Amino acid sequence: MICIPIISRTSQEAFRAIERSCRLADCIELRMDLISSGKVAELISAARRHSGRVKIIVTCRRQEEAAEAGQAIQNQNAVITKKEKMAILREAIASGADFVDIELAEGSRAINVLRFQCAEKGDRTKIIVSYHNLRETPALEKLKKIFQQCVKFKPEVVKIVTTAQVVEDNLVTLNLIAFARGKSQKIISLCMGEKGGMSRVMAPFLGGYLSFAALAKEEQSAPGQLTVSEMSQMKKILSGEQGLYGRPALSLTESPPQNYVLLGNPVAHSLSPLMHNAALQKMGRSENYSAICVQDLDSVMHGIRAMNIRGASVTIPLKTAVMEFMDDIHDDALSIGAVNTIVNDEGYWIGCNTDWLGILLTLRKAMTIRKKTFAIVGAGGTARAAAYGIIKEGGNPIIVNRTLERGRQLAKELDCPHYALAGIRQIKADCLMNTTPVGMFPHMNQSPVKPGVLAGFQYVMDVIYHPLKTRLLNDAEKRGCHILSGIDMFVHQGAEQLKLWTGQEPPRALMRKVIWKRLTDGK
Repeated sequence: MICIPIISRTSQEAFRAIERSCRLADCIELRMDLISSGKVAELISAARRHSGRVKIIVTCRRQEEAAEAGQAIQNQNAVITKKEKMAILREAIASGADFVDIELAEGSRAINVLRFQCAEKGDRTKIIVSYHNLRETPALEKLKKIFQQCVKFKPEVVKIVTTAQVVEDNLVTLNLIAFARGKSQKIISLCMGEKGGMSRVMAPFLGGYLSFAALAKEEQSAPGQLTVSEMSQMKKILSGEQGLYGRPALSLTESPPQNYVLLGNPVAHSLSPLMHNAALQKMGRSENYSAICVQDLDSVMHGIRAMNIRGASVTIPLKTAVMEFMDDIHDDALSIGAVNTIVNDEGYWIGCNTDWLGILLTLRKAMTIRKKTFAIVGAGGTARAAAYGIIKEGGNPIIVNRTLERGRQLAKELDCPHYALAGIRQIKADCLMNTTPVGMFPHMNQSPVKPGVLAGFQYVMDVIYHPLKTRLLNDAEKRGCHILSGIDMFVHQGAEQLKLWTGQEPPRALMRKVIWKRLTDGK
């Protein structure tokens, strides 16, 4: 459900806001600390006249309990004592509100007084016990303990709202929804602040009892609150709903869409969302693909599991670290020692690797791999994938790495030769392959090797796709080498991910086209 807070300065403005809100949402919240001249009984009566369907929450927060509201009502919080607040909430119960919201911090005596009055009225009004943190998002384990404290009062709904300092905080509060649902407890769990928008949008899809949306930006009852229009647009993007006349415009009750994410750090310049979303649309699917810059891997992994993400791409530097979070790991990924793809099979997470396929498909188009020798620069997850694919195809990899010990370790695992990068001139190979990020945007003037060594290779491949032609490839082309850009490897590994997630063959030509266009347009 979507709840619109009523925060108008006067009762007349509140009456108009109630009328508009009853046409748009499933629920309204009467913020009696902000409606300075409003009488709760009259406002409830007005809402009932406009709609018998819309639920009514009555909330009254003292100044120290309230987040900063929108511009139109800044400094509007009335100075309300605890006694006055309790009187307003008791009047709301007497007037037949659907819910009254009381803070956990008010203590057991205040909460039990309201519970007793609700029981006297036949439990027509239900209790919401809430916790607000206006500074930060505590760790998940701490929030679970706060949740249990709220549950002791047997509320209809537990409400836990924190402040997002980083985007990953959204995943903590969303994870709490799954925890509450496992205990059959209704919950409102989301983040405030500019970085908390993700939780506000996703909470209803994941089983949160409701989320909040303002009639207009200046009428936010808390920082970061989206407008009704914004929430409606986000819902259409996520679920494909077109809306039907006569329905609540924001009744987010459908099953959650099966969405995908990219996990890495950094991810700001990744074109994976552009490519995957174009492919999903062409395939006639309603899913969406987005990127998450991971600061705290543990929190993110628990969060996306709670969000029932259908699948994830994994990029640097997380391809090895994510393996401990998998329920199972495919043989290829296990052999490579890196996961770049997560498949969610009805809650069972499988770690896979499509990097090696992307590299193999790219090489096959240009050359015969069998019995050829490949000098692989790097010793990370992509280097492992490249060597694995080359060995499967009958080729011979040589590991070349700046740090000799790390290169030696990988070569030992693969049972192949290794060299320090400084000794690359000694190598005789058919193809040189860069699997490091050296030369990637925005450091496009860098190359992993000096130009003079390139004449000894017939082929030079760079797994970097941004820019399309790295300095390494430019230098190689000048020396007569056949060059292979990372764009094809990028497209193929992404297409293989989509096959794992959807069971369909993706439109590879379109995927390549959108990436090529973005890079050549420079936008």
